[in-house]
Amino acid sequence: MPHSIARRTLAAAGGAALAAAAVLAAAYPRTEPPAPETAPAAALGGGDSILNMFEWTWNSIAAECEGPLADSGYTYVQTSPPNEHILGADATPGEEDAWYIHYQPVSYELESRLGTRAEYADMIAACEANGIGVIADVVINHMAAGSATETRYGWNGSEYRQFHYPDAGYDASDFHNTGSSYCEIDNYQDRAEVQNCHLVGLNDLDTSQADVRETIAAYLDDLTSLGVAGFRVDAAKHIAATDLAAIMSLVDGDPYIVQEVIGAAGEPITEAEYTGIGDVQEFSYSYDLKNHVNGSSEARHLTTMGTGWGYTSPAGVFTANHDTERGSLTMSYKHGQDYLLGEAFMLAHPFGTPASYTGYAFSNSHAGPPLNADGSVADVNCGADAFTCIHRSPYMSGMAGFRAATAGDAVVNTWGSGDALAFGRGDTGHVVINAGTSAITQTFTTSLPDGSYTDVISGSTVTVSGGAFTAAVAAKTALAIHAGGTGGGSGGTGSCVTVSAYVTGTSVGDEVYIVGSIPQLGDWTAIPSAHLSGATYPYWKGTVSVPAGTTFQYKYVIVRSNGSYTWESIGNRTATVPGTGCLVLNQTWNTA
Repeated sequence: MPHSIARRTLAAAGGAALAAAAVLAAAYPRTEPPAPETAPAAALGGGDSILNMFEWTWNSIAAECEGPLADSGYTYVQTSPPNEHILGADATPGEEDAWYIHYQPVSYELESRLGTRAEYADMIAACEANGIGVIADVVINHMAAGSATETRYGWNGSEYRQFHYPDAGYDASDFHNTGSSYCEIDNYQDRAEVQNCHLVGLNDLDTSQADVRETIAAYLDDLTSLGVAGFRVDAAKHIAATDLAAIMSLVDGDPYIVQEVIGAAGEPITEAEYTGIGDVQEFSYSYDLKNHVNGSSEARHLTTMGTGWGYTSPAGVFTANHDTERGSLTMSYKHGQDYLLGEAFMLAHPFGTPASYTGYAFSNSHAGPPLNADGSVADVNCGADAFTCIHRSPYMSGMAGFRAATAGDAVVNTWGSGDALAFGRGDTGHVVINAGTSAITQTFTTSLPDGSYTDVISGSTVTVSGGAFTAAVAAKTALAIHAGGTGGGSGGTGSCVTVSAYVTGTSVGDEVYIVGSIPQLGDWTAIPSAHLSGATYPYWKGTVSVPAGTTFQYKYVIVRSNGSYTWESIGNRTATVPGTGCLVLNQTWNTA
């Protein structure tokens, strides 16, 4: 919950800032001793990767774990907050059913518009059966914004109002700065204000108190009892590090922990304060990744990313998350192939624990996911609804497999030129990323043993001989090979369609897609994973994951800047993916 994202306007709290930050300590002194020192939480391994499945229902995640994710390289999925939350109708007027209602807890009951407690437990079991752990996004800094006079009810019927959440076990004595000392955060240069005042009306829990700590720990224990393997702690910056450490010391087992702490120059609260608890999300990493892949700095510099760039360690890294994709500082699915290149680099490079992101298409910053008539979130139907399912791209699933295969190996044999870069991972893998607008052909030095390897992105064969391989890498594409096979997920042999389509008649803002009769091609709907890059206009290029042996019908479509479709005027084309290698399509618009 970044404080920098002002567009998150939440339901009014029914209070006003009545006390200045300078008198916070006197107005509400700490009543408990500082938290004891604790050992850092369990770290994930160098081959692990997380897929943040934002707003996916529990049933949909379970199905994905049993399907496409089962043979990918992803080792964990992250769920949206599972707690009971406010009703969509109680969001800020004009933003009904917004995504952020999940970040307004009413109780710690595991009943939400994403599914029931039983469905959450079944999802964990389904994912674990396929070797995939579950990490829960948890909201423990605050409770929902509530009216001071009106009692409202949450998704599961729990009543609440300002400083009153009986089903969570909280009353006014459990919160910071109530009554005449009420204050909201305004000055991020003031530590006490940031950690003791209320965040845009959200009621700030007094985590210095033993009973509050125990209540939160009981919620986390409930999740681990169902099999949750770790937690992403929302708004961790707004909880004193000593308080958060004390809470985690009460939690059973040794869960993985990654914390949302957004540092900013000159602010007193820093990421380093929280590294003794677990990983800390490194937002600067995602900002820099955008700048070098989709910005003014050259991509070749990315091979040195790490603590030398000023990053905190241990770090959780990401290309985008649910907050940042609605801003301008990071990339999102709307950046098309550049976003996929950023994900591919993050998964290939060893710094930090990566959390890939898959969500849904949106037209405004508060838009929620597709809903059923009763207000619950609809199960995902890839290619037929707003969910992008972009994680099925070999740039993500295949590269997660690459990460798993190269775990623990250092970066070696780096090469860079302009917006193109390459590096090896010891003697087990090698990746080439071309974020530029022109193709490159280069001979790369590698530590991989001589032999034939399958590119997990395209499925094509790459031959290593004498410690080198030569590759032609098109603009806005990547290549990745590793020892031991074809990699994870959809990047394997005979599981892709490589497209080069000559399409004219487009204008600035128009995009071109390959669409067709199968889910991977959107069932005749333009989806992000089947987007073609216009970097080499008038040739539009891309690679789509389609299983070997699949026969399908397809066409090319121009999606105009106003959202309308312009279709090819010919009949449907037909093709079959071969059993080995990629199906290669080199075609011209409107030509059979």
